[in-house]
Amino acid sequence: MPARSSRLRVAAPAAVAVLGVALTVAGMFLPWFRSGAVLRDSFQVVGVIKTLGFLEGDVLELLLYAWLGIIPAITLSVVAYALGCCRIAATIGVLSAIITGTVSGGATVERGDGNSPLGIAGAGPIVTLIGSALVVLGAVGIVVSGRRSASRIAGGEP
Repeated sequence: MPARSSRLRVAAPAAVAVLGVALTVAGMFLPWFRSGAVLRDSFQVVGVIKTLGFLEGDVLELLLYAWLGIIPAITLSVVAYALGCCRIAATIGVLSAIITGTVSGGATVERGDGNSPLGIAGAGPIVTLIGSALVVLGAVGIVVSGRRSASRIAGGEP
């Protein structure tokens, strides 16, 4: 029975992280910006910002490129986990979740009540924020469950 509980201890955080990754990716493709009747996903918003040059030469321009790198980073995390590099996968997942969580958290806070024809849509940022939180939670669980527990207590009985 110990082998089964050990597998479950590793599988549960991995399942939480996978759910978080799925929600994060789905949220990135859900509506993030509303302009009249037109809804745009996060990648379309990044394209508009780059085209109009709002952040040209600004430090925040790096955030645009980081946002475009999220999907490849998440893919790399999944591949690393599949190859057995759980801690590397968890680290990449947390770094990606920090970026997506920060941006989606800011967008969620700033979205307003939705009465304006121009503004931040709610679905994309909220789903991405929930997914990011689940990725962090699952990654922490993966790292913690990968640690071996002490077979005996130092200076005492096992």
